[in-house]
Amino acid sequence: MPYPTAIYQRVVAVCATVALTATAWAAPATAVAVAVAPTPLQYVALGDSYAAGFGAEPTNDPCGRTSAGYPALLAREAHGGISMRNAACAGATTADVIRQASALSRRTQLVTVTAGANDLQVKQLLTTCINRFAAVACQNDALALDRRLTAALPRDLNRMLHAVTTAAPEARVVITGYPLPFARSRQCPGVPVAARLRTRANQVVTRLNAAIAAAAARNRVRYVDVEPGFARHGLCSRKPWLVGLEGLRDNRVLHPTATGQARGYLPAIAGSGLTDRA
Repeated sequence: MPYPTAIYQRVVAVCATVALTATAWAAPATAVAVAVAPTPLQYVALGDSYAAGFGAEPTNDPCGRTSAGYPALLAREAHGGISMRNAACAGATTADVIRQASALSRRTQLVTVTAGANDLQVKQLLTTCINRFAAVACQNDALALDRRLTAALPRDLNRMLHAVTTAAPEARVVITGYPLPFARSRQCPGVPVAARLRTRANQVVTRLNAAIAAAAARNRVRYVDVEPGFARHGLCSRKPWLVGLEGLRDNRVLHPTATGQARGYLPAIAGSGLTDRA
């Protein structure tokens, strides 16, 4: 049985035992087991393009949702054990996720969230800093990002998770981090990004993930670290699981590929103890 099935295929069949009352002349009572059909886990995915699955395969969905994203993979691998609704949308910030929380209810049993990167505009920073003629703009964007990381982001992550847990009080809530964009490598063929900038980008994402983990702890939800799974598969590696500069034109750059979703995000989330209590 695949690991997602083992985690999600909750056997909620209830056996009702009906005892046949014996009379003085009747045969002994007989127990009859009545199997109730399993009820699928009610699952809602919230977040940005990483949760939507954007970049993993072509899509015409206005929010960039694909069947190769980890929410769809979780549901597919559960073999009917999960009923999934993906409310995630490319470009979503923490404020947008609060609006997405309207998809939740007391009947929601599982929620996954991937959000926070768009609040920092990490991709905009990298795009600016790649241009060697935009040094001043690169420095200004970096300073603005630092301010958001320190002050605004922790507050906004807390508001987002409070809204999610309030809207789905009975749900198991899981929030993920992000993979580091660049593998540790002196050489980076095909990606004209200076080593200094690659290091800086990884540091930013590390701090972003730390802020997400801290917010998860404050709100008593589970944090899933995807950095280890992607450790040898960032850009500059031999087998990257992130879209490289070929994705600049259609905004797919730095998004997980289908392999990144299936072998980076899916195992990390499926192995996070989703059926445990926080």
